[in-house]
Amino acid sequence: MDLTKSILEEIRESVGLTETSTEFDTELIQHINAALAKLNQNGVGKGIFIKDATTTWGDFQDSSQTVGNQFFHLVPLFITLSTKIIFDPPPPSSVQFYASNAQEILWRLKIAYEIGGE
Repeated sequence: MDLTKSILEEIRESVGLTETSTEFDTELIQHINAALAKLNQNGVGKGIFIKDATTTWGDFQDSSQTVGNQFFHLVPLFITLSTKIIFDPPPPSSVQFYASNAQEILWRLKIAYEIGGE
């Protein structure tokens, strides 16, 4: 995982937009920030919010969370699933699959970061 990559640009691509498609940035930023807040409330990362494409994964990762950070690679997947469910919902038959996977990832991250302490 490249911590220098932009959170917004990577999530933009993961929901099916091109890296340069900025017309939905306002909406995407709201959903990404909601996912970042959920993660932070569960003990993962720093309490930050993104405003544009300059915020990177490294800006969110808290270097003092050394044990939990072994699982930081799950963070982009959680944010992608959380954003995609709201921004570009999958077919009704798949919504529960996406939602349950996002919840499981959040739970796994919470446990990993609790075990690691701060």
